[in-house]
Amino acid sequence: MLRESVGPVLREAGFTGTAPTWRLLSGRGDFAVVQLASSRWNTADEVRFEVNLALVPQPWWRFSTRFLLDRAPRTPRFHDGLFDKQCHPERRCAGRRHPVLGRDGWVVRDAASADVCAEVLRAELTTVVIPELVALQHRGTLIATLRAEAQDWGVAVWHRLPRKVAIALLMLDEGPGPELAEAINIVRSLPADRVAARDALLDLLIRAQTQASTIIP
Repeated sequence: MLRESVGPVLREAGFTGTAPTWRLLSGRGDFAVVQLASSRWNTADEVRFEVNLALVPQPWWRFSTRFLLDRAPRTPRFHDGLFDKQCHPERRCAGRRHPVLGRDGWVVRDAASADVCAEVLRAELTTVVIPELVALQHRGTLIATLRAEAQDWGVAVWHRLPRKVAIALLMLDEGPGPELAEAINIVRSLPADRVAARDALLDLLIRAQTQASTIIP
């Protein structure tokens, strides 16, 4: 199902990669990631999986590869995303049970449900997921979406960054401003163990606020 349903649809839209992870790179260096992840609770009678979506803005990716990752940086994975959400089209099916989607994700029980699942996933990628990810690779659109806390996009929980700080990272190239100043104060107030590489993050924000170079060495 992955090869026949997901890969071709994503590659046609400009994504690269192979199952279970595909990436779309913008001209500004921002990545959008689509990942299929199997559930650890699968049984012989039922296979569950999630369709995970992540956004890896270029300023965050450069910071991560310099200060956070314990592996050689090549291309980002889903867990490298600064913002993420899961693809849950069943939430638009209020009042009726979706044929292949449950509260715990996508479900395949037999050949028939696998076919339905593939059809639904192809349609969801084509009509919802890909257009949304392409739109959010425009930095201004992404910032506006995150400010509005819309469409379920949130800061990836494992990074433990306050939302306002994460949004400020998208604005490093825009020079000094009140949102950068607020982010600096927020980071200064965080416990040292709250955010990985907190001092490096604080330094990056301060240099942006003082119009110094924001290029990470």
